[in-house]
Amino acid sequence: MFIDNNYFRNTFALLLIFLLPACNSGSSTLDIHEPWIRTPAPNAQALAGYMLIENNTDAPVTLLQAKAEGFNHVMIHQSINENGTHKMEHAGNLVIPANSAVRFQHGSYHIMFMGINRDIKPGDQIPVTLIFDNTREKDVSFLVKD
Repeated sequence: MFIDNNYFRNTFALLLIFLLPACNSGSSTLDIHEPWIRTPAPNAQALAGYMLIENNTDAPVTLLQAKAEGFNHVMIHQSINENGTHKMEHAGNLVIPANSAVRFQHGSYHIMFMGINRDIKPGDQIPVTLIFDNTREKDVSFLVKD
């Protein structure tokens, strides 16, 4: 009985195409959930942005900076409690561990939008670019809400 080697080679190639993705049990994504900014008070010069960054990769990911049009500065900040006094400070680079998440929330990490140069009202979408290590960028739309 004659069996064509090309048949086996092609069948094996097809199996690899369909089975290899299933062998990777971990995901390889970086996801941003629930990005939002509180509606600014009249004459406000700064806003805080909140979100959840979920690192579903097998390696740590570092958030280096954020950029957005219509603001003088956009920075990663952290609220800290030092001897009973609450203050904000520039966080610099923020490492999100492998297969983990970091929540940006009031009293913790947040994106600080300073020097507002645009009209902002509830329901607006503020486009923000999050810049990570290895030249990864994520474009995210922050919802303005009360």
